[in-house]
Amino acid sequence: MSIRRFSMIALTSAVLAFGVSANALTATQKVEKEITITQADGTDVTQRVSADEVTPGEKVVYTVDFLNDSAEPASDLVLAMPVPSDIRYLEGTADKDGAVVKYSVDGGVSFGDRAALTLPAVGGGTRPATPNDITHIQWRIAGPVPVGGRDAVTFKGRLK
Repeated sequence: MSIRRFSMIALTSAVLAFGVSANALTATQKVEKEITITQADGTDVTQRVSADEVTPGEKVVYTVDFLNDSAEPASDLVLAMPVPSDIRYLEGTADKDGAVVKYSVDGGVSFGDRAALTLPAVGGGTRPATPNDITHIQWRIAGPVPVGGRDAVTFKGRLK
């Protein structure tokens, strides 16, 4: 089994777009992998650790933490992150209370509801988009995010 090494630069080439009133936000991205450790008593505990080395099949967690460091509450935030080409998006992991989540299958050119995404089918017509087809995820947060307020958006994927 091969282990892939990723630099944070390669994994975090995120596209972050903020609405007009959110131009003073500070955002940072982290990339971790989820591992399960069996305790001495037999129970399993899931932990997040650095994703410096990832083996195919491992679960990777992408998080953008943001802080409203402006002098006013922030509203109408739009954050978007690409799904790396060697990651298969895990359905439902981008959901966030208070946010409208949209997805792209065309490199972030357009976004739509997950269930409505289609692609051309071999032989003509269209087919429903699969998790492998998701190229970007977008969160729209109406806010307001108070001055000094912190929050995060996240999604999970599995290394192909």
